[in-house]
Amino acid sequence: MSRRSIWRPNLTDVATVVGKELRETLRDRRTLAVMILFPLVVYPLISLAMAQVMASKQAADEARPSRVAVVAAESGVPASELDGLRSRLGPPGVTSRFTVRPPSTAVDAPSAEADLAADRLDAVVELGGPVAAGAVARKVRLLYDATRSSSETARDRLESVLTMALPAGCSPSYAVAPTSIAPRIAVGGYVLSKIIPLIVVLMTMLGAFYPAIDITAGERERGTLETLLSSPVHRFDLMTGKVLAVAVLAALTGILNIASMSITVAEGAKLAGAGQALSIPWTRAALTVLMVLPAAFLFAAVMVAIGALARGFKEAQTLLTPVYLLCFTPSLIASVAEFRLEGLVALVPGTNLTLLARDLMLGQAHLHLGGVVATLVSTVLFGALALSFAARLYDSERLLSASDGEVISLGAWLAHLFGRGGGRPPRAEAVSPARAAAAAQEGPTPAHSAALFGVAFILWFFAFTWLQRWQLIPGLLVSQWVGFLGLVWVYARGSGQPMRRVLALRVPRASALLGATLLGLSGWVLLGLLADRLMPPPKHLVEEMRKLIRPPDGSRPLAVSLAALALTPAICEEALFRGPILRGFRSRFSVAASCILTGVLFGMLHGDVWRFVPTTLLGILLSWVALTSGSIVPSMLVHVINNGALIVLAYHGLDEAAEKLPPRVELALFAGATLLFLGGIVAVRRGRATVGGGPERGQHSRG
Repeated sequence: MSRRSIWRPNLTDVATVVGKELRETLRDRRTLAVMILFPLVVYPLISLAMAQVMASKQAADEARPSRVAVVAAESGVPASELDGLRSRLGPPGVTSRFTVRPPSTAVDAPSAEADLAADRLDAVVELGGPVAAGAVARKVRLLYDATRSSSETARDRLESVLTMALPAGCSPSYAVAPTSIAPRIAVGGYVLSKIIPLIVVLMTMLGAFYPAIDITAGERERGTLETLLSSPVHRFDLMTGKVLAVAVLAALTGILNIASMSITVAEGAKLAGAGQALSIPWTRAALTVLMVLPAAFLFAAVMVAIGALARGFKEAQTLLTPVYLLCFTPSLIASVAEFRLEGLVALVPGTNLTLLARDLMLGQAHLHLGGVVATLVSTVLFGALALSFAARLYDSERLLSASDGEVISLGAWLAHLFGRGGGRPPRAEAVSPARAAAAAQEGPTPAHSAALFGVAFILWFFAFTWLQRWQLIPGLLVSQWVGFLGLVWVYARGSGQPMRRVLALRVPRASALLGATLLGLSGWVLLGLLADRLMPPPKHLVEEMRKLIRPPDGSRPLAVSLAALALTPAICEEALFRGPILRGFRSRFSVAASCILTGVLFGMLHGDVWRFVPTTLLGILLSWVALTSGSIVPSMLVHVINNGALIVLAYHGLDEAAEKLPPRVELALFAGATLLFLGGIVAVRRGRATVGGGPERGQHSRG
């Protein structure tokens, strides 16, 4: 090559190479999904969930009053000064921040300190004598527990009040000396509980990341996969061995990092604390290390299953990077929100492991034995499910031997996983533009469903939420009618399908309408009670919803709230989710899988972590009603009745009265709603569609 060709490149050749490399990278839909879908959809969802959890925690901490006792540290302190100090903690604007032990209660310093240690108090104020002879200022020893966040909050509040600058001549003033009653080893466990649980998840996943890629995509690139598959080893046994090997490496990484982090934190505290080392509860730390084992099995199985989808090392990294982030996010949220290991939280992968590791480090795991069992069992079950998916993928030599020039969509992989088509692996073949256009004319596909949801979420998050903050009702109407329904109209026009077909807009049977009415009248009761038991929303969010439905100034009539918050979503949201999104999933998956996928997306689009569970369950119910009845009309009816009932109750303040119902009345209400719900299920099933159990199912089956 001449010197001139090096320093004077041919721009035409450079442009050709650039175009070729871009086409090579962007030709796979999975790569496009990771590059576009995650930055614009998943990352905003993660940040939204984090912001909501942190805001709710901060609001709950601010609203919770600190339990405080004011006692005399020594004899001779006048009772008038004790009463004056108590009154100082309760002036206007500060009263709600403290619950002060009443003066009539006989409290001495030892009993108050015992109450603080037993979590019956958050802080104790011990009033002592003057700082110096003749001085007005008095000594105050502020006792708190450094291992409880509520106690540290009480300490901060008391310091801000007691050290408040007073005008000249005002007395008395206080010289505050904060003192923690927690033993050093308890403080050590508390400090490590803020760090180690995240290390368990983060480093265990990191330890599984590259080994999982190497034994799946790496073997395919090295050409050793075919030799391994030709051996007389059952595929499930083969994948079990692979997963366990990755789990061992992941567990080793997690254990080493926990040990290293514990020693590092202890030495760092020693340097920062003028030679006072941080005591580490090594027994609790050893128990926490045991959490690495189920975490390693779960993440190894998940990453091996995802890695098996990739056709090369680079593609495996592309697929596993967002999976890594999605698996770590629940743990990060759990560490920030300080959830309890109970209810639905104990079943969320990653979150439950983080919380259990925290409780083990704090020595509080025995307080949530049910959550401990649920965490361990659910983690093993999720890992076994991922392992079975990975083994099922390796049952298809056609999938594993596909070259880069062949098209294998993610939908084909998932269809093989869920066993459609009698267990036959999907074909990997080159698809011509003419055939792709013809397939689009047949109806929605799972790819269309994912794309429609992605576009709807991007519009909602980056545009419509701002409109609603500016003007709630106009912004809501624009986002629903122009955004969601307009998106369905654009899809119908672009695919050359009539709106009636895209929406499955048919006249349903009378029994389906009756069942929809019963489900709408009863569903909100059952979903509300279930949500309150599993994941109750913070009180300030409930108050915000009430103000949204009925403004404090009473400027919005009930009819306007019903039209905007009940009727409009029932039409527009159903048109999008129970229209092309549900039908796209149904073209490939079973009824149950289609309903679950649509319900999850329906819950995600509402962008509320506290309402995700009831909204997802409602979405699953609405999807089942639409598929079973063969028409979108019954699901719209369920939706409008469900929303309308909640709006009417909140508008008239009846929901607040319902919170104070006696247990017997609540049980009777639950029993009545259950009977109505079961009656609605039976009625909808009697109004079942005559064509394939769903909207035009026979025309779109790929089975």
